[in-house]
Amino acid sequence: MTKITIVTYHYVREIRGSKYPNLKGLEFDGFKRQLDFLEKNFSIVNPKNLINHKSFKKNSCMLTFDDGFKDHINYVLPELKKRKIMACFFPPAKPILNQTVLDTHLIHFILEKTVDFKKLNLKLFELLKQHSYSNDDIEKFWKKYSFRNKFDNEEISFFKRMLQKVLPLNLRNKITKIIFEEKFDKSIGDLSKELYLNKKDLIQMLNEGMIIGSHSYNHFWLDTLSKEEQSEDLDLSINFLKDLGAITKDWMMCYPFGAYNNDTIDLLKSKKCSFAFTTNSGLADLTNDPYKLKRKDTTEFPH
Repeated sequence: MTKITIVTYHYVREIRGSKYPNLKGLEFDGFKRQLDFLEKNFSIVNPKNLINHKSFKKNSCMLTFDDGFKDHINYVLPELKKRKIMACFFPPAKPILNQTVLDTHLIHFILEKTVDFKKLNLKLFELLKQHSYSNDDIEKFWKKYSFRNKFDNEEISFFKRMLQKVLPLNLRNKITKIIFEEKFDKSIGDLSKELYLNKKDLIQMLNEGMIIGSHSYNHFWLDTLSKEEQSEDLDLSINFLKDLGAITKDWMMCYPFGAYNNDTIDLLKSKKCSFAFTTNSGLADLTNDPYKLKRKDTTEFPH
């Protein structure tokens, strides 16, 4: 078989009763129950077998963990070791090296602290007006980007879209930080240390036999960058892997936000990447689509 089920995880932690009880993630107890289900119904394979191009049993799956969260060493690694399961982890380099927090994760924590999402968007509108956007501009944004998806309602999805992709990068950064600072009494640096793995953590995970792949350096939407900008970002990411002692020949890539284009794939081929993972749901076809591998979210399985 060259088709395999690949499962995607992000936050895996004890959420209820924690200081972030409204964070959208997988409860640790649910993670353990899901591993029970996967072990019973699938053959969980070592990611190294992908790199070595081995074929798999009919019901094979592989586990992937995105975004380099501290959850992955505090909760995930001990449980995987207990069950002798190997997995692939995709940390973005910049927040780990620079002790900053990606805007997309600042948004998660802003939303976690928010009760009134309409009021949150009114704050966003106010800040947009301070940066020369008119009421007509804002109304057009709302009509275009306020649509519900399988994870979020209109208010939440609009807020996320505007600050993850729609607005110019520098303005997104500025507005996100302003709103974060209004809601939190801790610095972004402190949250970064709390939220992300550090280099020592990643080296420990490598020593335990886990695979560390690339989630880019900056965690940008790669399809919005020129080929030269993409190449520079990927090179920084590969240097990060090299510094950790991770593999940089036949390495694996996970596209931030699932975003890529033909330039991305050309670059990955030239830089000796073996496989790349998307956010599209379905079975991964290792032979026909090695740079467009589909994955299934943890929410698609019992937990």
